[in-house]
Amino acid sequence: MNNLDNLFQQNTPDSKLYPHYKSLLASDSKLRRRDQAIVLGVSEAAMVDQQCGVQSVRLNNQFAALIRQLPELGYIMTLTRNEHCVHERKGIYDNVRITGPMGLVMADDRKVDLRIILSRWALGFAVREETPRGGRFSLQFFDKAGIAIQKIFLQPDSNAQAYVMLVDKYRAEDQDTALLYEALTDLPVYVDDSEVDCEKLVAEWVAMTDVHQFFGILRRHNISREQAFRLVGGPWALPFDPVQLEVLLNTAAQCKLPIMCFVGNHGNIQIHTGPVENIKVMGPWLNVLDPEFNLHLQREGVSRGWLIRKLSEDGVVTSLEFYDDGGETIVQFFGVREEGKPENPEWRKLAESMLSEEQAA
Repeated sequence: MNNLDNLFQQNTPDSKLYPHYKSLLASDSKLRRRDQAIVLGVSEAAMVDQQCGVQSVRLNNQFAALIRQLPELGYIMTLTRNEHCVHERKGIYDNVRITGPMGLVMADDRKVDLRIILSRWALGFAVREETPRGGRFSLQFFDKAGIAIQKIFLQPDSNAQAYVMLVDKYRAEDQDTALLYEALTDLPVYVDDSEVDCEKLVAEWVAMTDVHQFFGILRRHNISREQAFRLVGGPWALPFDPVQLEVLLNTAAQCKLPIMCFVGNHGNIQIHTGPVENIKVMGPWLNVLDPEFNLHLQREGVSRGWLIRKLSEDGVVTSLEFYDDGGETIVQFFGVREEGKPENPEWRKLAESMLSEEQAA
């Protein structure tokens, strides 16, 4: 790992933030970096940049070119999270496709599956952090407000030399000038329910032949996902008790039923396709702890659950979706389905078991 260690400065920077970080660490050493940033009133990117608990190297903003080279790292772990859920998937970047502001990393056996909104990526770092097992190396990407979008961690089988070459190639020239962070200004603003033509909305929903047409419906009516669910109503969108999430995962594990699990933020969506096996509750967290897939879901943040039915040329596609108090998507589940084939009836049966007897009747 010598070449890896040599990428990073060994000295702690002289920053105004660092003493506050050390004081916080002395009072509570168990806080995660995201929570440390909240307590300190700064962004997570600022902590990384000012090397609070890590050593970091700024990367330039050639994100598309860098992502295209990520397959060279070999086997890695990629982490995407939002306010209430963390999705960790081990695998290999492959089939990278980037068109303008959007990118895809398409899943196959032992591959990473991502939908990238590249226009939201603003800051990147190579990061070294000390752990009980030694140095842990990663690439970490943030939006202009310093909120984490995606983190990629080297594994024992990763190509460490490829990591060194990537960091050298995409190292930013300016490593010292203070970074400026901006509030997010491109967040959507939706119309009030009263302004929506509900009859037209339902007609467009029923006319769907591909589940991806749903995004066009949202744009045309300028509404959020949950607005669409409320206004369309049953049988297409049915609420259920979100406490059922634990039942869902445990049942899928017991039945060895492969599922798709989507977790995203405004800059990236990460997908696991396959079975789940080891379901554990630890304090407020509901976890999947499998060799190549980990999910950590803060149950207190989940306010609402929805069973959603969309139409496609292959029939109904059913999803189970969970939202927080602010209407933000936390996690979505689908059945594993091959293109051109109907939905797995075992998945549909499991999904519909989330409903009350009155709804299912």
